[in-house]
Amino acid sequence: MKHNIVTAITITAIALSGIVFWETGFVELVIGLILLIYLAITSYGSFKIQANYFTTSINHGKRKAIALTFDDGPDPETTPQILETLREKGVKATFFVIGKKAEKHPELLRRIDAEGHIVANHSYSHHYLIAFFSTAKLKADIEHCSNVISEILGKSPQFFRPPFGVTNPRYGRVLKALKINSIGWSMRSLDTKAKNKYEIINRVISKLKARDIVLLHDNRAVTAASLGDLIEHCKQTGIKIETLSRLIQKEPYA
Repeated sequence: MKHNIVTAITITAIALSGIVFWETGFVELVIGLILLIYLAITSYGSFKIQANYFTTSINHGKRKAIALTFDDGPDPETTPQILETLREKGVKATFFVIGKKAEKHPELLRRIDAEGHIVANHSYSHHYLIAFFSTAKLKADIEHCSNVISEILGKSPQFFRPPFGVTNPRYGRVLKALKINSIGWSMRSLDTKAKNKYEIINRVISKLKARDIVLLHDNRAVTAASLGDLIEHCKQTGIKIETLSRLIQKEPYA
């Protein structure tokens, strides 16, 4: 992992600084600066999933197409609207579901699956402090979500997206133990901050390119309102939309 390399370099730099600057009176300043740089890099790696700092995530596709992915559902109000748009446009997508929501709305999970979309793991709790969970607690949370999906659909998801896109060393250990793929994104729609559908549409179509994994949310009415226009743009500009599994060449279930 990049984190291990950066840590090793930091320790070496501190040791060398202690030798070189010991008699200059600047040793504390230099070591403090090195530690600040280390903390800055680590923070960046934690919040930037594309950096693959703590664990390797799949952030781009392998084919000249894109994949639409939706987080934070299923939602009884907006997920059906999104599914209807996808059905009308003949497009398949991937839904990274929150386990506790899936338990409440198993019929939506079955509909997602029956209509040819992929159901993936987005943790059971989606707790705002999940990044601070112990390794055992994090593993139990992710496994719980997989078990909920498995009980409803009869198959276990192999795709997982960390809540908030935040990773740490514990994610690396847990995902390796569970043998599931961490999925990031290359195109963030920022639909959670959009005030209207045009903000989403303008952002996506201005940046969209082949091999993008697009991050959207199916618990947002503004996302549901924008989806039809986004798909039409892709069709008119010749951008092919494929399932995530086909785009990244990985199986979605075990």
